[in-house]
Amino acid sequence: FQQVTEMVGSGPYRFVANEYISGSRVVYAKHDRYVPRQEAPSRTAGGKVAHFDRVEWTVIPDSATASAALQSGEIDWWEQANPDLIPVLRRTRGVTIEITNTLGYIGFSRFNHLHPPFDNPAIRRAVLHAVNQEDYVRAVSGNDPEAWRTCHSMWPCGTPYGTTTGSDALAGPRDPERVRGMLREAGYKGEKVVIINPTDFPTIGPFGQILADALRRCGMTVELQEMDWGSLVQRRVSKEPVEKGGWSIFHTWWPGISIINPAVNAPIRGAGERGWFGWYRNDRVEALSAEWLLAEGEAEQKRIAEAIQQESWQQVPFLPLGQFFIRTAHRGLTGVLKGTSPYPWNIRRS
Repeated sequence: FQQVTEMVGSGPYRFVANEYISGSRVVYAKHDRYVPRQEAPSRTAGGKVAHFDRVEWTVIPDSATASAALQSGEIDWWEQANPDLIPVLRRTRGVTIEITNTLGYIGFSRFNHLHPPFDNPAIRRAVLHAVNQEDYVRAVSGNDPEAWRTCHSMWPCGTPYGTTTGSDALAGPRDPERVRGMLREAGYKGEKVVIINPTDFPTIGPFGQILADALRRCGMTVELQEMDWGSLVQRRVSKEPVEKGGWSIFHTWWPGISIINPAVNAPIRGAGERGWFGWYRNDRVEALSAEWLLAEGEAEQKRIAEAIQQESWQQVPFLPLGQFFIRTAHRGLTGVLKGTSPYPWNIRRS
């Protein structure tokens, strides 16, 4: 394996390799020979006009430091503003707060399907009854009612496949004693559940803390191991059991657009050890996904997506934790585009 040494692209900005500092700064310079399309921009399509000679992407892990930098004018744009600091930013003259990703993000609890107890689908189904989505999305959105909604679907809500069919396990009051009984009937024998959880990711960290508490109240033996996100993404590649440094659950989120259908939805696919972390295997889902790719017409594709959802409620590849929206904050800029990323084209000084 040899790491790529040169980034070659054809867009409005070029990567400045000699100014790159890992974990600190990424610099892009205007590509003078780039010719944009003569049409309005739309997300990653249309005319991409670069109005700045240079774009610096600065990594600021601490939210309070990032907020202060935006307020003072040290930076122009904070991609994902911490919801706890939104009220302060709203009071800052010249700062604009908005939601650019209108499909939002979907929170996930991802099981390790290789080892007990979550190699048992009956245990996964039982745990589904312990989830109150509102707890999770409120926690990561600063309890802002405009920034979250429950989404009782295996597909992103607000998209063609985002229906609630088959989602009865997520409906109604949560009853830890009932879940405790379901776990006992499913064969749970007190195996330790290790949840690895980031301390430096405010839109993910609360998920692990809430689930750890919920599972303990249902009688599961839970160890919450907290670490920085960089350590977590290295740890989650391990396929070892928890006794040898493995894990049982980790949390993350996916942009809604990234999991909108079977072709791109890695968490719902069942490719086993060739698939996404957690290594969920489901040959039926894989066969249905292949059918979806060859289906003729939207009606047939929707039927197949519905079948994948029904299968997923039974096999539970992950726990869906609801849909939320991360606000972005910028100062003195116009032309910021809607989409899933901070697009640097079309932007001007206001």
